[in-house]
Amino acid sequence: MKRLSLLFYGLLCFGIFPVMAADCPALVQQALAATTTLCHETGKNQACYGNVNLKAKPNSNVSDFHFSQPGDRVDINTIKSLQLSPMTLDTGEWGVALMNVQANLPSTAPANLTLLAFGDVTLENDVPSSTALDISVVGNNAVNARLVPSLNAGIVGTLKPNQTVTALDRLGDSSWLRVKLPDSDQMGWVKSDFITSEGDVRTLNIVDGSQPYYAPMQAFTFKSGTEASNCAEVPENGLIIQTPEGSGEVQLWINQVVVKLGSTVYFQAQPDGNMTVTTVEGHATVEAMGVTYTAVAGSSLHIPVDANMNAVAPPTLPQAYEVKDVANLPIDHLQRKIKIHPPLTPQEVDAQQQKQIANNPLVPCPAPKDGPKPKEAKCPNPDAKPPKGDKGPGPADGKPKPPEPAKPPEPPKPPKDEKPPEPPKPPKP
Repeated sequence: MKRLSLLFYGLLCFGIFPVMAADCPALVQQALAATTTLCHETGKNQACYGNVNLKAKPNSNVSDFHFSQPGDRVDINTIKSLQLSPMTLDTGEWGVALMNVQANLPSTAPANLTLLAFGDVTLENDVPSSTALDISVVGNNAVNARLVPSLNAGIVGTLKPNQTVTALDRLGDSSWLRVKLPDSDQMGWVKSDFITSEGDVRTLNIVDGSQPYYAPMQAFTFKSGTEASNCAEVPENGLIIQTPEGSGEVQLWINQVVVKLGSTVYFQAQPDGNMTVTTVEGHATVEAMGVTYTAVAGSSLHIPVDANMNAVAPPTLPQAYEVKDVANLPIDHLQRKIKIHPPLTPQEVDAQQQKQIANNPLVPCPAPKDGPKPKEAKCPNPDAKPPKGDKGPGPADGKPKPPEPAKPPEPPKPPKDEKPPEPPKPPKP
């Protein structure tokens, strides 16, 4: 009854109708307050409709799907895509959605990522619809579950004789199956020679065994609108992701880029433009095209993307962000309370860049003009600067050096196995 009363109060105050406000700051404040009130009971792996307008598409195998008004909550594994509306003062629209996504951490530290999307944002889940099959261990011996499908890989768990577990994925030849370890959210690979099932393992999804396991919305395609609001107080369209307190580093797959977070990070991405990663607390490490750079708190970096939001070039070196770009972010509505880090100083930026260049001395070579470059070709990092005091070729004052006088040629030396000719003897008198 208390829960129903609270929900009714939230609907009465903020409404299931568009939030009406006379100006931008009021609309933002009311939209975020409505989201906090209506979505405070969002559970693990759930999405909550915060503020209008929001369009959601379910996965093809989902028939019962209700996500059409503020306060609605659905499991994220039922969502194919979400599209939020930009700010429209006349209708009180400014799309807001909140998601609690299970972090891919060991079972000893279960926790949720907080994803807060606002404004003109589109999210598309890149994790295929899940498959599952009960399997059992054959014989009287325990079976090891391994980190990757190889007998030489590390052991992440052990299955008891005759124990039944759930298989989720398989290699193309079905020689290894990925299973969910008992009483945990951790995954491991078991060799199919040691298991049996009443079902057909060929119904499981085929995956690349070298890639980590991503649950729904741990891998997604994301883009945000470019049209800026006329209101200075409105945060620009984007997505904030925050990791749990003390959880360590969490890995995601965003726009075909590996993103490792231990922090609070603001994302923006435009087709045929850049995905911008702005770290306001902690750190964010990104890997694209074989290059890995880190944006520490107070800095941001960019990854060029194509029209389909796929990375097409390595990330840029981190730079200090501007205060105006982060000042209005809705950090007060996140799970953890933080303070936005001030922008890095020029000295701090230079130190970060030199450190990261040293960790990436070789980067993919640019494509030659007359054709594609070799796939694995590596070239010296073009971002590297000469050491301090080394100003490159030429004198320090920039004036050309006068040519040095030519040295007279040395007389030829006789071969080592020959003696120099003796001077002629004077004639005898």
